[in-house]
Amino acid sequence: MSVSWRPVEGPLVKELKKNLSKSCRDLVEVHPGRLVVYIYHKDWYQRQLDFSVKKDDVWVITYPKSGTTWMQEMTWCVVMGIHHQQTSLPLMKRFPFFEWDSMIAPDFMDEKLCADDPCLPGNTWKIMANMSSPRTIKSHLQVPLLPKQMWEVKPKIIYVCRDPRDVCISYYFHYVKLNGYKKELSDFVEFFLADIMPFAPFWSHILDFWRRRDQENILFVRFEDMKEDLLSVVQKVADFLGKQLSAEEVIRIADHCSFGSMSKNKAVNNETLPAAENEKAKGLKFMRKGKVGDWKNHLTDTQIKAFKEWTFKHLEGSDFPYYQDYE
Repeated sequence: MSVSWRPVEGPLVKELKKNLSKSCRDLVEVHPGRLVVYIYHKDWYQRQLDFSVKKDDVWVITYPKSGTTWMQEMTWCVVMGIHHQQTSLPLMKRFPFFEWDSMIAPDFMDEKLCADDPCLPGNTWKIMANMSSPRTIKSHLQVPLLPKQMWEVKPKIIYVCRDPRDVCISYYFHYVKLNGYKKELSDFVEFFLADIMPFAPFWSHILDFWRRRDQENILFVRFEDMKEDLLSVVQKVADFLGKQLSAEEVIRIADHCSFGSMSKNKAVNNETLPAAENEKAKGLKFMRKGKVGDWKNHLTDTQIKAFKEWTFKHLEGSDFPYYQDYE
């Protein structure tokens, strides 16, 4: 298949770029599919496509801000055990971010980071190359951009989706904290609905995995299910991964992965990630609220109507049953 990269363009894109820190501004569309990624993706595309996948790999894949870190920590505890000696290591070292190196400039430096920090160029790729099995790997990439062997080797894949209205609110605060976004939520909603954010389009990201949900190696989970009954989701993940856990172990993992515990856990709360240096970003936490329905506290009636039209347009003809409660 022939692949091409084109700049993400248009008036909204210009407005978005004006209000971000320099390192986060340049995005491209991968065609076919108009898949939005960072400009450095082109240099990593073939390496990522040819990545050697192992049968006993465990992947957590999501659109950003859908409960990724939460599911990563839960999965890692199920796979390795909650008392494993590496539980205190930063999550990016034990559950690397597959495409991280294609999201940052090759000359990116931060004097606050250690030489082996996964955030520095090339380090995450080295971590994945040297990991012992079973490897646990995170990705936000869209289906066509994932390694080719993913569909031949069929490792375990846990896909998590979340209400796009909540995703948008969480993504806004994420962009303020880490990407130096300067404008208001009202503008960000427009950017989100225009599908010009990294790893867009939103709906095709979800629906590509929804259509694969019955494959034996794929577990499709909703963020809302995790909030409603975390114990059941821990057990479901354990069953999916073929891990026998006692009732006590399930309870311990659920407690370890509660929002209160996660937000205080330095290994997973991502508070060491380089943050924007501006007034808006001060005091914001990477793990902010983790609530269901927080969008009701932020979106106007006009914005809710826009979300409804966007949602129903993209779900036309699909049997995906969630996030259509607009009455």
